[in-house]
Order: sequence, then C-alpha cells, then structure tokens
Amino acid sequence: MLPQDALWNRLQQQLPQSLLLITDSPIPAIEQWGIEHQCQVVHIKSATDLNNLGRFELALVLDWQPHSQQHTELLARIRNLHSHKIWLLAPAVNKQPNIELLGLGFRREQQFTPQQLTSYGYNLDNYNHKREWNSPKHWANPENWGKYWW
Repeated sequence: MLPQDALWNRLQQQLPQSLLLITDSPIPAIEQWGIEHQCQVVHIKSATDLNNLGRFELALVLDWQPHSQQHTELLARIRNLHSHKIWLLAPAVNKQPNIELLGLGFRREQQFTPQQLTSYGYNLDNYNHKREWNSPKHWANPENWGKYWW
C-alpha cells in the first residue's frame, strides 16, 4: 500500500467535516476532496498560522521532521488545542518507532518501505481507556466523609 492510499482510506473512514492540513505546500487533491465531501480544509505551514483557529475533526501532518523541537511543539499544540484525531507521515528511521511521537501519545500504524515513511495516528477517543477504579465510586469514599480527618 502507498502512503496516498492510506491517506485516502483514513479520509474515507472518518469523513471529517473539518480538516487541518499541515504541510509546506498545499495539496490540490486533498482540497478537491474537501470540496466534494463538504469538508472545510484549512492549510497551514507553521505554528504561527494556528493563531485564532478553532478545533478540527482531523489534522493531517505530512511534512513532519524528526528531532525538531519546533515540529514537536507544533504537534503538541495541535493535539492539545486543535484536533483530537491526527494522522502523520514521518521518515522511517532504522525501522524503530519514533520515541518523540510515542511520547506524545501517537501509535505507529503502517510502514511504507519503498518510500521510507511511517504513518502514526493519534485519537483521543482510544488513547486512554476508561478504568473502573478511576471513578468517584472508588476514590471519593463518600461513606467516610465526616468520619476521618487526615
């Protein structure tokens, strides 16, 4: 499978109404896809372009450079403020997962060997599963209110 095919599959699966495209140059095919599917596509090049932008259903990062503090901060900002679903293409390095991306909560999805690329995804909906013990039922102990003082 080619990276373009994986990208089209992602778009067809999620059918976002709003799409944030982070790349050095616009991609006419994605913008055309947005018109055909009534999806608002916003293209940016850097973090300063994010000012005054709201949230998007999906963010595509296609020109990410590993070991760049500026790019890592951009990803963190997009993840925290602008989109809860991100799909990213990164250069494959030694067939090992990128530690920076894993640290930001991304999961390695596919490797594209001939192109030396790897796709990573972030989805807040399945990033941190719900735990039964992490609820008010287990940590608030309302039956002990007023009985014990720490």
